[in-house]
Amino acid sequence: MITFSEIETTTKRASKAAGFSWGVAEEIGKSIRSLELFGLPGIINLNLYLKKIKKKHPKKITKIEKENKLDQELCPIYSGVAFLDRCLEVEKLKSLKFYNVSYPLLMLPFISRASEIMS
Repeated sequence: MITFSEIETTTKRASKAAGFSWGVAEEIGKSIRSLELFGLPGIINLNLYLKKIKKKHPKKITKIEKENKLDQELCPIYSGVAFLDRCLEVEKLKSLKFYNVSYPLLMLPFISRASEIMS
């Protein structure tokens, strides 16, 4: 059996190896740990997503607006990090829409953590 600490460490390293910065990789580790803690398939989804972006790293989204979309799929990780970084600004928007998010389950822990900050 793998521990939650091992999940966080392994996913952090895998994310760094996939091209994410150390800071983003740390956020990914925490997020996957949270998903797995609640019995959600975080490791499987992250593994599939990292395989998908292996040849072409996703574009960063840095600003969260009422409607969020790019000319390609939105990265759930960069979208989640941007959401977390700007959660106090986002709170003022009252409603948000994200279009074409790849593996949206991976974005859920970022939103959850942001709601803790906002409350």
